[in-house]
Amino acid sequence: MYEDEDLGYEGNVGAPSQPAQAQPDMPHDPNRKMLDLVFVQDCTGSQGSYISSATRNIEEICAHIFHSGKLQQPEDLRVGLVAYRDHPPQDHTWVFKNFGFTSDISKVRQDLSSLYATGGGDGPEAVTAGLYQALTMDWRQHATKMVVLIADAPPHGIGEYGDGFDDGSPDGHDPLQIAREMALRGITLFFVACEPALSGYSYATDFFKALTSITSGLMLPLTTADLLAHAIVASVLENLDMDRLINEVGQAVAQRILGANESVDDVAKELHERLLLRNESTKKVVFESIYRESEDAAHNVQVFMNAASIQEARPHLRKVRGTRFTEKYLQARLHGTYSSYSPSTTSRSTAVAAVSATPPSSPPRGSGSPARKVVQEFGAFKAPSNVSVMGTAVQKTPFSLAGNKASFGAMRSNVASSFDDDDDDDDDGLSRPAIDLREDSISLDQAKRIALQSAWRGMRS
Repeated sequence: MYEDEDLGYEGNVGAPSQPAQAQPDMPHDPNRKMLDLVFVQDCTGSQGSYISSATRNIEEICAHIFHSGKLQQPEDLRVGLVAYRDHPPQDHTWVFKNFGFTSDISKVRQDLSSLYATGGGDGPEAVTAGLYQALTMDWRQHATKMVVLIADAPPHGIGEYGDGFDDGSPDGHDPLQIAREMALRGITLFFVACEPALSGYSYATDFFKALTSITSGLMLPLTTADLLAHAIVASVLENLDMDRLINEVGQAVAQRILGANESVDDVAKELHERLLLRNESTKKVVFESIYRESEDAAHNVQVFMNAASIQEARPHLRKVRGTRFTEKYLQARLHGTYSSYSPSTTSRSTAVAAVSATPPSSPPRGSGSPARKVVQEFGAFKAPSNVSVMGTAVQKTPFSLAGNKASFGAMRSNVASSFDDDDDDDDDGLSRPAIDLREDSISLDQAKRIALQSAWRGMRS
């Protein structure tokens, strides 16, 4: 239990002693898509524009997800909201509020509108408490499970200067262990990194990159809140496509990695080749990274991924020399301009509209093109008959999958203008890099994420 429960703070400040069990949704129709989506929002003083953007756009966000994700019934989409600030004495309001799941999106908007940004105390915040609350929600067994964390500060305990809880979160939870439990439960974590504030910390950027890598999610750097809605919709639609493939080939992939003890990289390469041979296409979030490549940063990511806890990781971390940002981004801030990223010559609006107009992968009956072949049994990914999936090779700790073998580092045409932008610009009027959603051949990186997620889920089954 949190000590805060006795202090009369607002919200649900008592944490359950054991994670809630996934909600059964039997009988399950395999052709029915369901999505459980949880937003974990930092509500300390610097997050006002992001809270406002989420509040204004949440109904439009959910409408895009529902229609473009081809959900059928209102209850197929459930949205959860967890807000957090910090532990006392760093903050004397509340540590977290857990609003639970609902399919009533107007309630989500009402819950968001009740939040405001204030306080925070020291630099690190109660990120761990927020993530634990998300983990312990009543996730449905057969739903695609996704957490979107929006923050500009790290959790306590990773070694940041002036941390009021240098030994870690006062609730006793460890964020690396929470991330691995999410991976086991099939919950993918996407992180919206509110920049440039986040990179002002020594290790926060590397930590969150590791956290999303463990769950096979993505880290999306935003320099302004007016791209938040685009980032959320694009991330969710890509994740729905990825989850479809995991449901199709995941068991066979897990048998190769866990039962036959093959490396995730090798299995992912073969999976990628086979998916390309059947012309598999997926939605993919496309964005320009503002982060400079750094050997020290890459080292820190691997340290966090391989460590059993943040306390175990800390002695091995390196200070990143120089700036975290690319020269392009630094020059843009200096001169007040930033050209939007576009892999082709099309504008952001045109690119997203083109994706929106892309026909479904399985053409309607009567069309001249054959339907995409759905492979029910991936022969090459079946475990040999003499290999037991529950054999000794499977008896690994969750940490081994984050170790050497497994570490990796219809949307309408007006989507680009359908969300309300913030009047209060976070980036001093700069033109920001775009967040695009493209439909294209599956990438090797996506195949690696599918393989790693399949292995984690295979360990739990």
